[in-house]
Amino acid sequence: MKDSCCEIDDVACCDIKVSEDTAICKECGGKGKSVGEITLKSLVKEPVLEAIESLNGFYYCETPTCGVVYFNNEQQVYLHKEDLKIRVGIKETESPIPVCYCFGWTKERIFEQIKQPGNSTAVREISARVKAGECECEIKNPSGRCCLGNVNKTVKKGLELYGKNKRKE
Repeated sequence: MKDSCCEIDDVACCDIKVSEDTAICKECGGKGKSVGEITLKSLVKEPVLEAIESLNGFYYCETPTCGVVYFNNEQQVYLHKEDLKIRVGIKETESPIPVCYCFGWTKERIFEQIKQPGNSTAVREISARVKAGECECEIKNPSGRCCLGNVNKTVKKGLELYGKNKRKE
């Protein structure tokens, strides 16, 4: 188990313990990672939150095409996008698609940077703010984890699509 949700040069972005526990989402058969109570309390709409008996044992479904965001197989509770206060980037197909919840980075913003100057400053800017202790991944990101992995993947995809060094076919 890691000490925090992300670390950059030995600086943790969140002061939470991140468990590597996983479970299988019964709706899609995909893997889900455990999510903390603080994440659920922060992002699940109030009426739904009140109906949940326990906030322990929930998992975040990482399958983009699955309608379930959080699940607890023991309690047979399956929460969907409409049960949350925010858009869930990995589950969205229409703009704006959130990538970094703490600092407002979207897929479109990253791609636009790559189209204009040819690269994105997202990773550098987010890393600097993480080092400054400004992130709140555990309460803003539906996964309850640091977004930098997803930001890096989005930048890489943008560079493949729009980068100046894109290989000509």
